Amino acid sequence: MKLSKNALLGALVVGGLFAVASPAAADYRHGRDYNNRAEIRNDRRELFNDRLELRRDLRNGASRAEIAQDRREIRGDLRELGQDRRDWHYDRWGHRTWWGW
Repeated sequence: MKLSKNALLGALVVGGLFAVASPAAADYRHGRDYNNRAEIRNDRRELFNDRLELRRDLRNGASRAEIAQDRREIRGDLRELGQDRRDWHYDRWGHRTWWGW
């Protein structure tokens, strides 16, 4: 009788631990870090494409307004990429610095 009670109690404790830990594991596997990496990768691709477009416009002799527009887009992409990196750092570390809690 004592063995069956201990086995049942142990099963309940282990089941409770799995129930508590599974959402945390799901967040790690498919959570915010994965989405942030995809967002940064898309922003890098957009920056690459805008720089390519600027080079193409310079080579083909585009107007000053079009070149200025391309440069504004590149500055915006750099600003957005920097903001994504800051957001990722804040999401990962929160308000803590690397040397303390």
